[in-house]
Amino acid sequence: MVLRRKLNLSRLALGLTICCMVLSPLKYSTEIGVTSSDAYGYAFSPILNKFVDSLTPICKQDNSAYSTLGYCIPIAKPVNYPADPNSDYYQIGIRQYSQQMHSGLPNQTMLRGYYDLSPNATVTKQGTAETQSYLGPIIVAQTNRPVRVTFRNELPLGNAFLPVDTTIMGADSFQNRTAVHLHGGFTPWISDGTPFQWFTPPSVGQHGVSYINVPDMATPAANEWNAYFTNLQSARMLWYHDHAVGITRTNVYAGLVAGYLITDATEDQLVTNGILPADNDGLGIPLIIQDKSFVDAATIGTQDPSWAANADWGQFTGALWYPHVYEPNQNLADGSLNPTGRWDFGGWVYPPVQNVQNPPAVSAVAEAFQDTSLVNGVAYPYMEVEQRKYRFRILNGAGARAFNLQLYMEAQSGQNYTGEADLAQPGPAMLQIANEGGVLPAAVEMNNPPTQWGAVSTSPTMPTTYTLLVAPAERADIIVDFSALPVGARLILYNDAPAPAPDGDPRDDYFTGDPDQTASGGAPTTLQGKGPNTRTLMEFRVVDGGTPDTVNYAATKAYLQDANTGLPAIFAQTQPKPIVPPGTPVTVRSTSVNGIPVKIKTLNENFDIHGRLNTQIGTNSFYMGNQGTAVYGTGYEEMPTEPVFNRQPQIWTVVNNTGDVHPIHIHLENVQLVARMDWAGNVLPPDPNELGWKETIRMLPGTNAIVAVKFSPPRLPFGVPYSVRPLNGTMPFDPVTNPLHNFGFEYIWHCHMLEHEEHDMMHVIQVFSPYAPPAVDWLLMNGG
Repeated sequence: MVLRRKLNLSRLALGLTICCMVLSPLKYSTEIGVTSSDAYGYAFSPILNKFVDSLTPICKQDNSAYSTLGYCIPIAKPVNYPADPNSDYYQIGIRQYSQQMHSGLPNQTMLRGYYDLSPNATVTKQGTAETQSYLGPIIVAQTNRPVRVTFRNELPLGNAFLPVDTTIMGADSFQNRTAVHLHGGFTPWISDGTPFQWFTPPSVGQHGVSYINVPDMATPAANEWNAYFTNLQSARMLWYHDHAVGITRTNVYAGLVAGYLITDATEDQLVTNGILPADNDGLGIPLIIQDKSFVDAATIGTQDPSWAANADWGQFTGALWYPHVYEPNQNLADGSLNPTGRWDFGGWVYPPVQNVQNPPAVSAVAEAFQDTSLVNGVAYPYMEVEQRKYRFRILNGAGARAFNLQLYMEAQSGQNYTGEADLAQPGPAMLQIANEGGVLPAAVEMNNPPTQWGAVSTSPTMPTTYTLLVAPAERADIIVDFSALPVGARLILYNDAPAPAPDGDPRDDYFTGDPDQTASGGAPTTLQGKGPNTRTLMEFRVVDGGTPDTVNYAATKAYLQDANTGLPAIFAQTQPKPIVPPGTPVTVRSTSVNGIPVKIKTLNENFDIHGRLNTQIGTNSFYMGNQGTAVYGTGYEEMPTEPVFNRQPQIWTVVNNTGDVHPIHIHLENVQLVARMDWAGNVLPPDPNELGWKETIRMLPGTNAIVAVKFSPPRLPFGVPYSVRPLNGTMPFDPVTNPLHNFGFEYIWHCHMLEHEEHDMMHVIQVFSPYAPPAVDWLLMNGG
């Protein structure tokens, strides 16, 4: 059993604070009906062979590129839009469908996804006319050229095929809602796809309170939403995904995720010059890494009887499985230890939650870590690579799991490959040239040698206790050179990040030879060459053929490191100047940085009324919570605490009072990570690949992160109103209990561990802009 406790707040951070501890077993007088026998261990995927299916490639114009499962990821085709010839227009549908995710699964997996509605849409399934494929369609945009999209909700009526906890804010509404967020986009708030901008299928015809369409586009159908993406950004990898209030985590898990690439002339020239590989017309090769669990029909009835009893959820082998029982560390009736528990119950911590209620039968969980790794929608894929360099565009698309990515040669037993990484034989270096904020000010070479989680680094260029660490929503643009490897060589893309980071629960770490943890609610030992496995993500196979690089890896690295031709010059030409000069001294007691006042933000763990661990954003102001102690976190539906003004620089010191690494994503703008500081006052500089700009920043436990940001919504060819809506967007307007509130240009910031985001680690950012038109009355905007 792994106990999850709050992290004690530091006097350096906020001053004296009371924290909760786990009570020893004693009689608890409140009547609670759920016991440990009602909470089942995780259901585990059927045993799958690794590296038998190839990686899903990007589709080619001549329909020549498919995986061994028969799929490719399409690029969206623009549709004619005479009203604005200076923009690209797309029509994208959202529907339910099925796709094979491993050849060893006897059934295709039910999914939700996006698909191209263009009459010229690419065929995505070999031998068919199908245009739907997991993780597509990728939208390819150009810097400074807007993209307009009409999204159409075609999801079926009725309940979702995954568990929905209706006690989570906003989840007691339609389960076929969707909102589309362009993650990393410099976007007007009306097109940001925030949680209350949801829309439903045509037979429902309902919208969230913040649903607004682009003013200069024709009014769409009731099941559609128009969006305007400015692309006033340099080349980078973005992605779009669901963000509907209350069901984001399950919609994203079900497949509502796709790529979005911005290109520019500078990047194009690097491809033309042979510095960047030309794969996929210079776009590179996406590696979208996720984790999932699949139902095993032979065991689901005993592993998870409550799942088997719910007809809405997939019962066949290969259906997606998602945790739906809050498994407490304590037996709820008497507080004795539950050997299969995963999280503390608020009725059995000290001080206990007052008037605590049972967790609901279908419950949100603190985090969901699955047992099977997928890349580009394939469980344990392989990819054939030639003896040359490749550019990989990596996205952590998992709901909660971080990945510490390393490359190793594959282990052999005699002449046979074992499917395991040989940790004594590092693979080639990984050269990172960009993150989610665009190009870095300098290239960062890592995996030279790799650093396993928590080890002392021996890399001269990446002095961290990990190699390439990507938390949920983070991206990495890397170059890997396979030219020195012999034909027939095999490599493993390896991960050993704990889940949750940094300490982890060993039951969430699946690897060959791991201990049998069934007695504590975990999985049996993983066999060699099989799943479940979250360490061996994919395999590379070096094959003969292809054209050698015109510019080899050494020359590529030298070019990119050159101050006049490489990333330093490109960064200076295409990226905004830093808000805080690099190297500006900071201390834990700094009240201003570079003349900008510091504002304190906090990340906190509390318990909700159902005794479940939940996470919240707050400030250094507190109130008395449901345990009779000081609470710093507030909910998404409460009064906003982040009002900002257009172009006014902000310095936030974000104090992480929890035990987890939180990937905090800020909408609208990229931010500058100035420094981190532990609570002893030691300054920790950003990692080399965190320099420049970011929009998802890892907040470390017991650490303050100082970030600089300047919120400046884009200028547009049309006016947009302020967001004026009821304070709680899930409840009806009431002048007393739920009055209207002016949110300005409404954006959000939140943890991108999606279970954290929705329960309830998300806050509104109110941006008030001097060039904004007058606010449109909320009632008029919503048909009143």
